[in-house]
This record gives sequence, structure tokens and C-alpha cells, in this order.
Amino acid sequence: MTALTYNAHRIHYDRDYVRDVEGYPDLVVHGPLLALSLLELPRRCAPERAVTAFAFRSKAPLFAPRDIEVTGVPEGDRVVLSAGLPGVAPGMTASATLR
Repeated sequence: MTALTYNAHRIHYDRDYVRDVEGYPDLVVHGPLLALSLLELPRRCAPERAVTAFAFRSKAPLFAPRDIEVTGVPEGDRVVLSAGLPGVAPGMTASATLR
């Protein structure tokens, strides 16, 4: 994914670098990849509806290889989405408008 968005930062693929230089516990999950995971939820749960708007905000880094929970709460024509570790504040939030 980082190659598709021209983001070649080593924090996404070099474990030694990310631990020894950046001080992170492991590889950082690519933000747009998380956004795609969030966008996948309304597509799977409401395939008869089209997403007409989508916005996301990164709140905190998420690290590989941990399991990430993706959740969505419908609110009328909108779905409020989040991604993060179970039981912890989300690393990314989003909203999708459906028609």
C-alpha cells in the first residue's frame, strides 16, 4: 500500500529501523490502509447502498502485528466508524454517508 501512495517511509516496512531509530514497538500500520479497512465495513454490511462521502482522521499510530478491531455504528444515512485495539481509544475514526 505504501508504494501505491508513494510513501516509502521505513516505519512501514523496516522493523529494525522503526524500533532502533524511531523508538516504536513495531511497524506502523499505513493510515490509508486503515481507512480502506474502515470503508470496507459499510460495503460489506450494506452492499445495496453506495458510499457517497467518506472522511477519516488518524488519532494515534497502530502497530503491526496486533489485531485491529474495525467497528461501525449506523446513524441514519451515516455510519460512524473506528479502528483500533479492542478496549482502547481508536487509532482512527471515520464517517461514511450512504445512499
